[in-house]
Amino acid sequence: MILRTDISEAGVFNKPHGIKGEISATLDYDIDLSHVKCIIIEVEGIFVPFFIVSVRPKTAETYLLTIDGIDSEEKARALAGRAFYLLDSDLPDDDADGEEGLYASDLIGYTVTDSSLGPIGEITDFNDTTDNLLFIVTTPEGKEMYIPVADEFIDEIDRDTLTLHTTLPHGIADLND
Repeated sequence: MILRTDISEAGVFNKPHGIKGEISATLDYDIDLSHVKCIIIEVEGIFVPFFIVSVRPKTAETYLLTIDGIDSEEKARALAGRAFYLLDSDLPDDDADGEEGLYASDLIGYTVTDSSLGPIGEITDFNDTTDNLLFIVTTPEGKEMYIPVADEFIDEIDRDTLTLHTTLPHGIADLND
């Protein structure tokens, strides 16, 4: 049984995203939701654990969540506006020294420079409507290029020069033609 003393309010559900039960949620903590054991929702006065099936960032404070058992827009809509909780053991320590996380929205305005292709363009937006988050990069010629937001492609994020250094897979630039 989960007790109120074992949890802390961690955020609020916003509105459904799509028709398959995905829901937008605003988080009060800087924490990677993919590493938490579960989220807790109060159901008729009882704190019930729900397991996260998938999570993807939308903005610096907002995530898109798929929760086990929430598989329709109607079920997701029933959560809109409600608070959710995390186990205190999943929350970051207040005195922990860690680097602040970055989100796709934080990188808008950064210049993308690839190890093979050289300067590609500026990140002008991101696309979160697919399963894979994509940077929208505008080239100097004004063309839009889509680049997957994936740790394995990002070599360095230089906050001083606002440059994202990448090593993109061979041929990925050709997909955008």
